[in-house]
Amino acid sequence: MNPFTLHLCADLAEARAASGDGTVYKAAGIDLIDRLKERKEALPQLVDVSRLRKDLGGITVDSDALRLGALATLHEIAEHKDTGARALRALRDAASQAATPQVRRRATLGGNLLQRARCWYLRSAGVGCAHGGDGPTCMAREGENRYHAILGGFDCVRVHPSNLATALCALDATAEIFGGDATRRIPIRALWPEHGLASLPEHTLAPGELLVAVFVSRGVIEGNSAYREAREKASFDWPTCAAAVHVALEDGVISSARICLGAVAPVPWLADDAAKVLLGKTPSDELFQSAARTAFAGAQALTQNAYKIEQGQAVLVDALRAACAKE
Repeated sequence: MNPFTLHLCADLAEARAASGDGTVYKAAGIDLIDRLKERKEALPQLVDVSRLRKDLGGITVDSDALRLGALATLHEIAEHKDTGARALRALRDAASQAATPQVRRRATLGGNLLQRARCWYLRSAGVGCAHGGDGPTCMAREGENRYHAILGGFDCVRVHPSNLATALCALDATAEIFGGDATRRIPIRALWPEHGLASLPEHTLAPGELLVAVFVSRGVIEGNSAYREAREKASFDWPTCAAAVHVALEDGVISSARICLGAVAPVPWLADDAAKVLLGKTPSDELFQSAARTAFAGAQALTQNAYKIEQGQAVLVDALRAACAKE
């Protein structure tokens, strides 16, 4: 592990003041420590914000929205009374299925949303890749690519690793960002580049900016949602395909829908065309399969991951069934 300076902060203002060129913020540090052990990164300064729960923690709900602090753990999100609404089932299930119980009690919302891709070419010190900035091309295109992207790949076929990002995009959440002396709010999807190009960073936060909280509006909380994923292992694994959906039904007809796919693209993949297929229709398996085919219509398999097209459609159909099921 390369040496670095560790700064422990007492408040949000101190965390902001400690920022500088190359500074990295950490909470639990689960993803970061893995990368440091690989010696892929050299940090001039690491700023620990794990103690700032007054500013960055907590889960609350008011008349406008559900607020999830960036330091809320995955366990807290999965078990908290304010995430119990049926409309938030996608969020709760995504949090409860990640990693292991031990990791979920340490891993934070912010860390899950802003972690780096799990591509072995990106993370290995012995291999250079275009996205890592130490190689000329995407090694996965012709290499080991069983778990890589089938949508939106362009010149890099990494997949976005956050399951909570998939759920929160389907819930049309917003993110609160702190930088300088002010905060700003952006749509959650704007936390990541529009396209996952090799030359672009994996999130859009400027140096010195911090994710403070994520908000899900009251209007969204009154709908129905679901999250489904496929994976090779029952625990401590990342999904091979994932889908989160949010729907509202009026008189048995789907009046609004939002779909986000995970683990199939370099960024959380909003399947807007597939969501439009559902509008004004009565839920049925035939309708769900039509939407799933639309969602993956532009998929391009690599040498080893063609299975993701059929698997991804099945996962999305399962999520739509769950979201539209009568209770």
